[in-house]
Amino acid sequence: MSKIPYFVPNITKKDILNVTNVLKSKWISPGKILTKLEGSFAKTLRVSKAKCIGVSSGYAALFLAIRLLNLKKNDIVLMPNINFVASSNIVKFFKGKIVLVDAENKDNPNISIKDLEKKLSSKVKAVIICHYGGYPCDMQNIMRLKKKYNFALIEDACHAMFSKYNNKKYLGSFGDFAAFSFYANKNITSAEGGMLYCKKQIDANKSRILKNHGLNTDSFTHSINRYHKNYDVTEIGYNFRLDDVRSSLLINQINKIQTNNSKRHKIFLNYLKLLKLNNKIEVLFSDYKSNNYSRHLFVILAKNKKKIQNRLKLNGISFSCHYKPINQLKIHKNRKKYKHSSYLFDHMISLPIYPGLSYFQIQKICKIINSN
Repeated sequence: MSKIPYFVPNITKKDILNVTNVLKSKWISPGKILTKLEGSFAKTLRVSKAKCIGVSSGYAALFLAIRLLNLKKNDIVLMPNINFVASSNIVKFFKGKIVLVDAENKDNPNISIKDLEKKLSSKVKAVIICHYGGYPCDMQNIMRLKKKYNFALIEDACHAMFSKYNNKKYLGSFGDFAAFSFYANKNITSAEGGMLYCKKQIDANKSRILKNHGLNTDSFTHSINRYHKNYDVTEIGYNFRLDDVRSSLLINQINKIQTNNSKRHKIFLNYLKLLKLNNKIEVLFSDYKSNNYSRHLFVILAKNKKKIQNRLKLNGISFSCHYKPINQLKIHKNRKKYKHSSYLFDHMISLPIYPGLSYFQIQKICKIINSN
């Protein structure tokens, strides 16, 4: 392992005890712990409990959201060029037409309102946005455009647990659908897992059927209601279930998410302080100083990117890059120009940020960056 890993999950003794209790209970499939998790998540997001559906991954949440659009061949879906590949893979799977939208500018990887508006028309079926690093897209203008063009809106909020927009509404509660991820490096984790939010109850109800093979019941309902005689399959569904074992790992983490996000905020401020005199780098979202964001990522833009990366490697410090633009990936490659996306990819480095990262470790990382 690196001397300073890129990410270390914050798993406590209480989290482990919760998992142990579920294993001892002998009920490890989806059940009452999952139901409790969905309720806790919905309460934190300030939405209806019945509209949050626990699933097997952030990908599964996005897949179900796109499936619920009833996407037909060549239906147009707009999405950011700077994002993880999941959304574009799913739209391609459903044979939709992907239209990529450039980043806002060379300092902001979120979706460009100007480019989005240029590419919108009445023919657009849906728009997918990503709140990069947990920092909000321009929701005021996005909702304005949604009203004008009547497209379905999917929020990829996998980075954004629980970020606020204008210190009011939580990201992931604006769109027709929102996807959250509990992958190993996310702000709360079950190793793999996700949550889908549906604005309409009819979509939430259908997603519960779709995530469970299209069955009109589940094993927990069987165990308490003897539902076998009404057993049926009403949809062509999938296995996107989230079980009680992984749900139990998340319960306590949701309760302490605000505390841990505050720790990330402090780390963010320490990075800013230690890097402020370095004129060879720029910190993304450096003006977002209030404690309203999940701060899933801490990203710098560096003129000497390769030199810094090499020095970090030599000193056993892990880093990453979020993300290689979608249009540069082999399966989605196109020859169109996305100048802001290209600039960001050529200069960005994602540095470690997680609640257990010490001030001493931050100092060591910044010392290496400042020496280049």
